[in-house]
Amino acid sequence: MRVNPMHTVTGHRVLIVTAVAIGLAILPNISAHATEKNTVWFGIPLPTPLTKVHAPVVDVNNIHLAPALVPAEETAFRELQGATIYKDVGSIVAFSKKSHADGNRVWGRVTGFPSAKATIEWSAKQLKDAGLSDVKVEQYDAQADTPMWWASDWQAKLLGSRAIGVGTKDVVLTSAVPASGSMLATEFVTGELVFVGAINSPLPDVDVKGKIAVQHLKPANGAFSERTKTVQRAQELTKRGVVAVLNVVEQTGNMHVRDFGNCGAPCFNLGTSDGAFVEAVLEQAALEKASVSMRLELKASRLQGLKGHNAFGIVRGKSDENVIVNAHVDGWYDAAGDNADGLATLVALARHFAKPENKPERTLVFVASGGHHSTGLNGPANFVRMNADLVSKTVLVLNLEHIAQLRIPSATWKVESIEQPMNFGIDNSAPAISEIGKRGVERYGFNLNLPFGTSVSGDLGGYAPLGVARVQAIHSGPMYHTSGDVLETISVPGLERAARFYAYFIKEVAKTPRAALNPPK
Repeated sequence: MRVNPMHTVTGHRVLIVTAVAIGLAILPNISAHATEKNTVWFGIPLPTPLTKVHAPVVDVNNIHLAPALVPAEETAFRELQGATIYKDVGSIVAFSKKSHADGNRVWGRVTGFPSAKATIEWSAKQLKDAGLSDVKVEQYDAQADTPMWWASDWQAKLLGSRAIGVGTKDVVLTSAVPASGSMLATEFVTGELVFVGAINSPLPDVDVKGKIAVQHLKPANGAFSERTKTVQRAQELTKRGVVAVLNVVEQTGNMHVRDFGNCGAPCFNLGTSDGAFVEAVLEQAALEKASVSMRLELKASRLQGLKGHNAFGIVRGKSDENVIVNAHVDGWYDAAGDNADGLATLVALARHFAKPENKPERTLVFVASGGHHSTGLNGPANFVRMNADLVSKTVLVLNLEHIAQLRIPSATWKVESIEQPMNFGIDNSAPAISEIGKRGVERYGFNLNLPFGTSVSGDLGGYAPLGVARVQAIHSGPMYHTSGDVLETISVPGLERAARFYAYFIKEVAKTPRAALNPPK
């Protein structure tokens, strides 16, 4: 057949265009098959597993801490040595490790559960062995109208799909922890994820109804420092119709972070590695115009009928007026710095003042209290209620909490060779108390921030009805309420600095006139 030359040219042009068109259509398919293994989760590396529990998430090697300052006349006070106290911190942390070994998803020394009761009993034994009198373990009931929220099991799972990459499979986020108060009406919820930005930014104008919102926070200290913004934003998202909220907590590693509560919708916290993975996937999904979904499971309930416990013992002084020294025994996870270090130091001080040569001017009451972390089970409040005669003679309450943690700046996550500086609170601003504190800082190098303040949050709230001076040094660092709060992040010489400072402080307070400790307002 003869072909018209014009047709031939035209035909060639058609064939060329068709070939290119076909080639462009085929190449992506060839590429997809050639790189199929690399397209899983858009090629984004999977998150690391949960950071190893009972181990530090930061490098604690090569830390060179200055030894404690010990005046010559105090070298015989061996019960205040850091190494001795550190052993007791380890013994206290062991109760948390037992809780984890028993299979608790959130482990620790939690009031209302066996681990906390065992810690109370250990504390009572230490007080009795030290020679304190009237050592008791007192049991009290939880408030009937204040049940405690408790999660027994949960899972946060990103759902894989071909839209995210051929061969993409589900990913369980191992660091996920439900925030207090979170409840599901059904066994699980599934929803599309939508990123709503950092908690410091306004909520974007995006449709979140029926979806799971993801918000980002980078704590300046511990997650507690972002509580208000995080919760308020979650509550606003709840009003807009989300089915759940994920809080990506940017810190280090892939820790459990237990904080926040009453978000409105169910709220889950994610560790750094899990959170970075979720955000990276969402960013790429937006470019690919794909959606990403998650399935959340949660078994939670509100517990009633729980029992709390306090332990206490007395060192008789020359006067029946007394100073109460308190430290809470309970804590989330290993809870070395919140509050095994405080409790171990309380035991060391009890041993010190129980010796006849260290008899104080006033009577000392050492209280190992429960309920710091358990709703409706406040230990100090119940101690006050159950010991009206004893507390009627109290002139000052001192609380020991978070007292020897290594300094770990959240900007670098490099451990420094110094303890975390603490804020020293004296609620009534009594000059006499302030002067004792300043002398103690100079004498022992205890790392307190100046000037002293008046904030005495936490356990001292239960002692407020006594109307006497309440004092504490406290700082909540980046390991606060995380699985990274482990024994290795506690400073041994820091424990000694704390113990010697507090021994001096208690001795001086015990001989200071009541009117100076509690001046007229």
